[in-house]
Amino acid sequence: MTERLADLAIRECVELHAFFLAWLRPHNGVKLDPSRFERAFDPAFRLVGPDGGVRDRAAIVGWLHDLSGGRGDDFRMEVSDFRAAWQQGDAILLEYVETQYLQGKTTQRQSTALLRRAPDAPIGIVWVHLQETWLQTVD
Repeated sequence: MTERLADLAIRECVELHAFFLAWLRPHNGVKLDPSRFERAFDPAFRLVGPDGGVRDRAAIVGWLHDLSGGRGDDFRMEVSDFRAAWQQGDAILLEYVETQYLQGKTTQRQSTALLRRAPDAPIGIVWVHLQETWLQTVD
């Protein structure tokens, strides 16, 4: 049985952010495979960050490579409040909240992600577009 698209999108979001957490914190000798995030982004992927800056797939992949292990041991992130805002065929618009904790500060962003089924992706779905908006500071 094929997994429901909304469930697949939520699972991808949770699993990719769990990988990002491991990738961004010090690795302590553990080898992580960057293909997990490289294959998760569609070739046409674009990110509109919470500051309004737009980055394409190559810029995001390069930035993630540069940031590997660059956050402290106290860095944490979580995703929550999932909502499938729109769905048609093999595409879905998923809304969620991303919360990050770093150096005693908590930040949140409201994210809206367009994902679509893709059999070659790590779990069968790729990120096509991501829009992030800052939420009011928690701390």
